[in-house]
Amino acid sequence: MTMPSNAMWGRKASLIVSTGTVGLDLSKLRFTFQTTNSDAQTPNTLYVRVYNLAPQTAQRIGTQGSAEFTTITLQAGYESGNFGIIFQGTIKQTAKGRERNVDNFLDIWAADGDEWYNFAVMSLSIAAGQNPQQVINSIVQAPSVNGVKPVNFAQDASGLIAGAAPGLKQALSRGKVIFGLPRDYARDWAAKYGYRWSIQNGEFVVVPITGYRPGEAVVLSSTTGLIGVPEATQDGVRVRALLNPLIRIGCLVQIAQGDINHIAQQQFGLTSPKTLPTATLATAQGTYRVMVAEFTGDTRGDPWYVDLICLAVDVSAPDQSQSVAA
Repeated sequence: MTMPSNAMWGRKASLIVSTGTVGLDLSKLRFTFQTTNSDAQTPNTLYVRVYNLAPQTAQRIGTQGSAEFTTITLQAGYESGNFGIIFQGTIKQTAKGRERNVDNFLDIWAADGDEWYNFAVMSLSIAAGQNPQQVINSIVQAPSVNGVKPVNFAQDASGLIAGAAPGLKQALSRGKVIFGLPRDYARDWAAKYGYRWSIQNGEFVVVPITGYRPGEAVVLSSTTGLIGVPEATQDGVRVRALLNPLIRIGCLVQIAQGDINHIAQQQFGLTSPKTLPTATLATAQGTYRVMVAEFTGDTRGDPWYVDLICLAVDVSAPDQSQSVAA
């Protein structure tokens, strides 16, 4: 019998460390993982504990002079359902230890895009007549003067920018010289034109402050992986669900209004409660943009979920790619 594509049983995970061209598959070993992905314009992180590696194999992983494998790719999902990459980055630190007499482990910490974020330095001139989309392309993809590789735009990033507000298509009246950290110029650009950016699995992603990444919303309910009851807080709507690699930073999730607990704040001197900011509340469609996604898993244990912080989005507005409930 063919199982539905959204089947959420039969866990599947893949952990590969590599040099960029040659890889080592650690998927058959037990490992646990925790990722922190967000749109906070800082590198995403991964922590992995791999059990019972051979000593000579553990020696080949890490950042030491003798280490061979310095990049890491984590995929997770389900044998008969969604399966995909939830983290891809560079190994920053490793540590060896023992949990019991019979179990040793290798801890791995990794970051996504941190070399570009921390060390890339660009020096370029932008000619008059370029529009803001061309400017951000130049900032992100400019060769670094100190050899750090530039990042690539996500496949949907150019479409998001191209379909944005008319002000984003206004040509520069004068040329400009840029020298310094690309991240600083990217932040200035995003603040000026109303975007948030982040690096997700080595790709530069831009999302309008009032919008979301294109694509179908991931429906979260008791039958599609929702765990417990989501809660509207001052930080956004907090949600826990079964691990789903389709959930990405900036994408949409859909949750029924009745599935969310809403909290009211009582302020001194007021007889009626003041509700939380409307950005955290539900819309008629129950659609939310993912701002934070923390994946947790154990290939031989119980954890297999994602914790989300989301912002309410009104997809019924005229421009459905750039509308957030206000």
